[in-house]
Amino acid sequence: MKLVPCFILARKNSKGIKNKNLTKIGNKSLLKRTIEFVKKSKFISHIVISTDDKNIAKVSEKEKCFTIFPRPKILSNDNASSEAALKHALNIFESKFYKTNIICYVQVTEPFRPPGILDKCINVLLKNKNIDSCFAAFEQKKNFWVNNGKNLRRISPYKERYTPRQKKKSVLREDTGVALATRSKFIKIGERIGKKVRCIEYTNPKYNLDINNHNDLNFAKKIQKLGKN
Repeated sequence: MKLVPCFILARKNSKGIKNKNLTKIGNKSLLKRTIEFVKKSKFISHIVISTDDKNIAKVSEKEKCFTIFPRPKILSNDNASSEAALKHALNIFESKFYKTNIICYVQVTEPFRPPGILDKCINVLLKNKNIDSCFAAFEQKKNFWVNNGKNLRRISPYKERYTPRQKKKSVLREDTGVALATRSKFIKIGERIGKKVRCIEYTNPKYNLDINNHNDLNFAKKIQKLGKN
């Protein structure tokens, strides 16, 4: 079986919620929930956590993850891209362990995920060497528009404007934070996703919650209480 590491970026600063990555939903922090999700994968060989937070680093070490700490300040500020931090983490990982072909990525702030979706993404790449990336995607059958500041532009197919929902073509929202498997070569050039892609679709809105503020956090806590997740 090919060895596949999974990368988690967990920096200290957060404008919306203080110490967000260590905030608990139920009795588990967002970070702990994410680690436990990745540990369920049958393909993941290493969980790699890149952080500038000593408390996150402690959790990472306790969970026996490969910890990159401290992450350089230039890769930990508000202007730093996830792609740059992933490239940095991948270079360190490969210098320590082995050269990779496929890597995975999940985001700490998305606490609920479809069971098995990470392995489904990985499996697509393992079975087809011509596919560059596979990610989780939230499926919707609505009419979508983009506001460019002056006008609204329809991005959903116009001919489906009056098509019944059951017959509409799906619009897919990229959710790499839920689950992403991608070829390492794209991370090394500062990209997260290649050109030839596939996705694993899901429809349950519970799984598309991304926690950015206290309203999101309170909603997640309510979901957790209802579902005991």
